[in-house]
Amino acid sequence: MKSYVDYMMVLSPPENVNGIIKKHKLDAAHIIGSYESMHSKAHISIKNLVRQKPFMAEPEILSLKKHFKQVPPVLLTINSFDFFKHGEEYRTIYAKITSTPAIAEWFKILKRHLHIKNYLVPHITVARNIDKPAFDKLWPGFKEAKWAESFWIKELTVLQRETFDSFGRWEVFAEIPFEGAVPTTDKFANPPSLIGIREKPNKSMQISLF
Repeated sequence: MKSYVDYMMVLSPPENVNGIIKKHKLDAAHIIGSYESMHSKAHISIKNLVRQKPFMAEPEILSLKKHFKQVPPVLLTINSFDFFKHGEEYRTIYAKITSTPAIAEWFKILKRHLHIKNYLVPHITVARNIDKPAFDKLWPGFKEAKWAESFWIKELTVLQRETFDSFGRWEVFAEIPFEGAVPTTDKFANPPSLIGIREKPNKSMQISLF
């Protein structure tokens, strides 16, 4: 029996998006070497529950199913790349999710059901917490890249791993569907027109980043 477990709630994009993100990660590693997050599967982080007792946490997580009966699936759109600053020395490069009033409202509803009070910027991490010199090598390529792609999110994925297992891997604990109806003219299902995936590498790098 697991004494303490960490849980991570995420939104998982489809395999085609995961494959593109994976390629970006590998291309980045060829340029700057190994870095945090280079092997992680594409996801949109929502909430972490750290050092939980499973017999208490798991029934509460599974009870989300009844809350999500009125929450519809959502159509999200990736629109190129951006980055977060962590002080002066570190950066995180990510695929940017287009924000609209309707999408912001959907995430507001999700946060309410999950009791999240912190500000949330939906994104898909590519290179997490890299130092400024590594960022300066990568960012010109990501800045020039044009990528727009829409995909449906139909469930919340809950991952788990043992808290005190140093080599523990994240495993799927539950996939909880969003079961609300999506009308034909649903405000959550009206993405901008797609421009496709365009490659525009930085020639000075001598390698195709995208």
